[in-house]
Amino acid sequence: MLPSELLVAKTFKGAVRPCYLAPTPQLLNLAQSIIEVYREHLGKKRSQVRSRLRLLEYGPHNFRLVRGLSAVLDRFSEFATDSPVDPQTIRKTLFALSKGFAPSPAERQEVILEASERLKVPPDWIERYMWSDLEGEQILKSFTPPTPEELLAHYNLSLTQTLLFKSKFVEFSVEGNWKRIFRSIKRLGLMYSISGSPGTYNVLVEGPISIIKMTERYGTSLAKLLPEILASKNWRIRAQIIGRGNRLLNFELKSSEGVHFPEPPEPELYDSSLEESFAQRFSSLGSRWRLLREPDPIPVPGGAMIPDFAFELQGRRVYLEIVGFWTPEYIRKKISKIQAARDRNVNLIVAADVDLGVSGEIPGDVITFRGEVPLKPILDRLEKEERVMVASELSRLDRLPLAVEGPLVHVGDLASNLGVSREALLKRLSESPPEGYVLVGEDLIRKDRLQRLAPMVTCGSPLEELVRRLKGEGISDPIALIHHLGFTVKWRGLNSAEVAKSQNSK
Repeated sequence: MLPSELLVAKTFKGAVRPCYLAPTPQLLNLAQSIIEVYREHLGKKRSQVRSRLRLLEYGPHNFRLVRGLSAVLDRFSEFATDSPVDPQTIRKTLFALSKGFAPSPAERQEVILEASERLKVPPDWIERYMWSDLEGEQILKSFTPPTPEELLAHYNLSLTQTLLFKSKFVEFSVEGNWKRIFRSIKRLGLMYSISGSPGTYNVLVEGPISIIKMTERYGTSLAKLLPEILASKNWRIRAQIIGRGNRLLNFELKSSEGVHFPEPPEPELYDSSLEESFAQRFSSLGSRWRLLREPDPIPVPGGAMIPDFAFELQGRRVYLEIVGFWTPEYIRKKISKIQAARDRNVNLIVAADVDLGVSGEIPGDVITFRGEVPLKPILDRLEKEERVMVASELSRLDRLPLAVEGPLVHVGDLASNLGVSREALLKRLSESPPEGYVLVGEDLIRKDRLQRLAPMVTCGSPLEELVRRLKGEGISDPIALIHHLGFTVKWRGLNSAEVAKSQNSK
């Protein structure tokens, strides 16, 4: 954050917005100039750095901007007291020897000599290091210079943090990164609530202004949460700020606005090798269920639960929580959250390491494992869920009018229009296709169109050429049509095949 007096922001019609910096040539030059001041003053006093920066304040830029950029650069710097003797010890010794009175020049020199003898240091050290622990006397020991672009980005972040320090509340939504965000919220001791539904969750964090005590400490904690929010793929922040005269101001910011912020660090994809191994093995199966890492949070009483994975198919989600390590407090909280999630009818699979000895305490069905999470019982659960989905959609299809038009209809397109899964529609169409149509693969082909396509398929037809022609006619699965018409494919080599009459055809 920045000191509040360095916050540069504009208000308009009840809204407030920090004056963010874009990486323009002019501002990049200013940033580079300030960086050079620090680089050139390595080994010199902080007061000398400030004196040199003061010259830049008289340039074309707002003095608060120069000081704000300098305050950010202080975080890339190490200032330290450079004294072989503790300055406080020197001052206490001098005070004791002078008995608290300001001596004459001659007496002063006498006191300094006596202090040097008592402390066993040269007399000139007494004067040189007496005040060396004051801020202005500290020495710039090290400096890790950012690039000008990075300096502007960190300044923009600091502006936002400083503004939120005056917030009544901060509300945000993000895409992904939930686990890191909630870990930070818990670690920082922030008060929050969560609302919404999957994909549109909002988290409301109480702002420092709403806290009765320790507002500065709480505000600093809130500032530390902001980088985690900005590290998400897509984010939106809304806050209510207390302005001058206790005026309420609205602040809104979205990732799509493209404000120049620091690049987020590379995220850790997995919390453990156990999770990483499971993700790799499941992904290699080619399942129709899409594996999602750290999905949206599940609101539970007193907080939120973020399962390790979610499996998604046609909008339906099944969550997976892996309980793979143990501490009494961790297990107690984990079981409580699992119970709360199941009370909300969340479709949750729990896999627990059998060596933990806690599977009996976890509510509901639990998959136990030793070493690695087994795939088969999870696939069985997903297949069961898919059967339930298909049965539900078949029931709904019975109530839907199935209007089909045109000589050729792709089942996937029809399923999208009807709002059902492709699998459910294929099952229904295989049992009773619309009158005048034939289901071939995943195409509904009108019978008169099928009759016109049939002469294209003949014995000896080169497969590659025939497939190209049938695809040109809109057929999504030419091989299925070839088989439907009573033909098969004979391979003459690795790259050569032709159509032949099937022995099973009449």
